[in-house]
Amino acid sequence: MLKNNLFVFLISLILLVNSAAAQKASKREWDIFRNGVEKYQNGDYAGAEKNFSLLIAKLNTSKLVTANYLMLAKAQYKNGSYNNSLEQCQKFKSQFPNSSYIDDIYYLMGNNYYRLNRYGTAVSTWLAAAKTANETRLSKKALKLAENTIHYRLDERDILNLKKNLKDEFAKRVIQYHLADRYFKAGNSVSALVVLDKILDESGSGGVYADKIERLYNILKNKKSNTIRIACLLPLSGTNSDIGAALLEGAKMAVDEFNNINDIEVEVVPYDYETRLITAIDKLKKIAFDHSISAVFGPVENDITAACAAIAEYENITLITPTASENSLRRLSSNLIQLAAPVDAIADNLIQFTYDSLKIKRVVTLSPIEDYFISLTNAFIKKQKQMGGTVVAEQWYYPGDKNFSKQFRALKRIGLKLTFQDSILKYDPGLTQYTIDSLYMAYQEDEALRLNQTHTKIDSADIPVTSFDGIFMPVYKDDIGLIAPQIAYANLQAQILGNSDWYDPDGLRKNKNYLNGLIFITDGYLNEESWDYRQFRNNFRKSLKRTPGKFELIGYDSFNFILSAFSKSNIAVGRDGFANALKRAPVYHGIFRSFKVGEKRYNNSTRILKYMYGQIMPLK
Repeated sequence: MLKNNLFVFLISLILLVNSAAAQKASKREWDIFRNGVEKYQNGDYAGAEKNFSLLIAKLNTSKLVTANYLMLAKAQYKNGSYNNSLEQCQKFKSQFPNSSYIDDIYYLMGNNYYRLNRYGTAVSTWLAAAKTANETRLSKKALKLAENTIHYRLDERDILNLKKNLKDEFAKRVIQYHLADRYFKAGNSVSALVVLDKILDESGSGGVYADKIERLYNILKNKKSNTIRIACLLPLSGTNSDIGAALLEGAKMAVDEFNNINDIEVEVVPYDYETRLITAIDKLKKIAFDHSISAVFGPVENDITAACAAIAEYENITLITPTASENSLRRLSSNLIQLAAPVDAIADNLIQFTYDSLKIKRVVTLSPIEDYFISLTNAFIKKQKQMGGTVVAEQWYYPGDKNFSKQFRALKRIGLKLTFQDSILKYDPGLTQYTIDSLYMAYQEDEALRLNQTHTKIDSADIPVTSFDGIFMPVYKDDIGLIAPQIAYANLQAQILGNSDWYDPDGLRKNKNYLNGLIFITDGYLNEESWDYRQFRNNFRKSLKRTPGKFELIGYDSFNFILSAFSKSNIAVGRDGFANALKRAPVYHGIFRSFKVGEKRYNNSTRILKYMYGQIMPLK
């Protein structure tokens, strides 16, 4: 089906424009041409080249000759014969200057020049294609290729040479704008303004790039010096659309409140990347071209944020992710700000508290085999050892598992052996591990024999394990109801430590008999009785007719933190100063989240919570 569609597309693209001439072509001409198109369609570019060359050489008066010239040049380009393709394009221009295919020829020539690393010539040729194209689609494609090549391949000298040599007003305007853009990025506002003034003097305020020219001109003239435009690069459709939409709603509420009481005007500009990596990169590149945008709020996923961080580093635009928590992200770009506490900060803050306040030194872990949980567990283990503690056992389970008895049996065996080991080492601290293991095996055999002789049955739940100080269990929220009873059944009498997924009041309430005393770390805490929350909730309900959730709160708090960096000075900050402004921002306490960023460019503010007698209480 795909091949048939491509065949129809090629035929219609090349022949329907000149349908009257095509109808006069002979059957033989049609057969040769169709055969060439079919080979081109199937990737046989060498065979296609032979077909189109034959028709041009033998039937040069054919009504299909212009179509054959174009397809011959296309086949040569696809086959990597860029100079030969250019030669055919030049012949076409000389022989058929008024052909309706001339825009396609210019476009193809630009592609060939680019492949030959003649970037300046490629740009000028694509601009010619953009100007002459009969189809809007082709014009946009050619202009986009020219823009990207100017942006990524040409230095200032190359752009100046193009400006000097180009005669066409359309092309000159494009080049002049990009020269001004280059000066602006380099911090040379005076030169940028000189170039823009020249554009406006020569061709007025209309024409190509009119909006871009006006926007950049206003920025340089400080006509909008107290306006900050922030792009919200969020998944507003696709898998994570509920998260993206909630973050955006919270952000808009924060901005509306800010604009009502401050001299600075903040504008939120939504961009939907549809929960797709390629779309996110494409949208970020478009944002980077718009110099009225000072910073980007988003994305939300670790992998998409990583890809966008590389673009943000190149484009020198601040990327503020509200939820991505991978440790390595901030190393990808000095322009990345993480408003969620990364996993190493979470582990550090939890252990610092448990080690100092609870004297927890010997721990075991139970975690799902998933990237985030593996990273968090490894960070926890590393920090625990740095603090002088030990991790005596690691147990893992696959996401979706329903039975955890195997993991808890293993932990119980290790705990009972450690209890035995601790006991005998009190009497003889010099015993080797080999001796301890031998004694424990003998002890187990004696116990088994005694129980067998006395016909005694002991439920393992009756034997407590007291040799662990703590059990670190970063788990999925959905697993709480399955894991909590297992803790009690295994009778592991140790401090339970958890991640933010344990912040589930309903789940805790259903398992309160097993989880009394649970301590867990989270990057947010909501006091539903606080005046700030009740006011926010009421305003949200009035505006959107529903109750806000966690991500609306995160969007609201995140933007209030961002805006706090500018509220005192009442001076808008552009791209160059945005990241530094956030690093210098004071600690901000939001309704759900608090923020302490600093030079490390990640949020180091977390909360330690305890579940005690049916209540969630903040400890730190």
